[in-house]
Amino acid sequence: MTTVRTPTGERIRLDQRAVAELETSLRGELVGPADRGYETHRRVWNGSIDRYPALIARCAGVADVIDAIRFARRVGLAVAVRSGGHSFPGLSVCDNGLVIDLSLMKGVRVDPVNRTVRAQAGVRLGELDRETQAFGLAVPAGIVTHTGLAGLTLGGGIGWLMRKYGLTIDQLRSVDLVTADGELVTASADENSDLFWGVRGAGGNFGVVTELEFQLNPVGPEVLAGPVIWPMEQSAEVLRFYRDWITDVPDELTTAVVHRKAPPLPTLPLSCTAGRSSR
Repeated sequence: MTTVRTPTGERIRLDQRAVAELETSLRGELVGPADRGYETHRRVWNGSIDRYPALIARCAGVADVIDAIRFARRVGLAVAVRSGGHSFPGLSVCDNGLVIDLSLMKGVRVDPVNRTVRAQAGVRLGELDRETQAFGLAVPAGIVTHTGLAGLTLGGGIGWLMRKYGLTIDQLRSVDLVTADGELVTASADENSDLFWGVRGAGGNFGVVTELEFQLNPVGPEVLAGPVIWPMEQSAEVLRFYRDWITDVPDELTTAVVHRKAPPLPTLPLSCTAGRSSR
């Protein structure tokens, strides 16, 4: 046995042989608290989440995911799964457990004839859009380019295209998923349909999704987008107008109202920025 001491002071006893076997088997890399890069790889987008896993398995492919899950079961470690690391409540990292980091798995394959795309679980929204927009196609997904595709999809997925094409999960055709037993399965409407029903909205509770297949929709490559800004003092007038105007806009248009003070930016009117008033 070997003892891994995390920065929280916890001592985690691990089978040294099992750790060595996992490290040797991975095409990616295994990172522990004493390793260079640990601080970088344990951090997630939400800076208020500050957790210290015992180990981070940076998986380069499905075989790495299978080995990591089997290792965690064998040694009794809790598991967190990281895709883009954008989970606001911090579900993509854990204290004193194993983080299965999928961020190295970036493969995207577009079929423009059948209008489908297959994307690995480490792909972020901006990376997906870059590939699909080469063909004037898109998956309705999110509003922030650095959000992880897998996490967003398994939670439902809302975004700018949803009024026309629905949620991200409405375009999901199938997933490849590694179960808690370390077995790779495919789930779709025709294969393991109960599992497919479950993963659409239940997050990662049924296993680790390694690849997703989506139906694509014609969008772009040119779109009209951007903010329209009014001074805070005009809020009541603007919101009354918006309430009436939004009832008749076409499904191709998705809008959102943000009502808050803004930081002093050169692109914003002085009357809209924090600590200043209109003159």
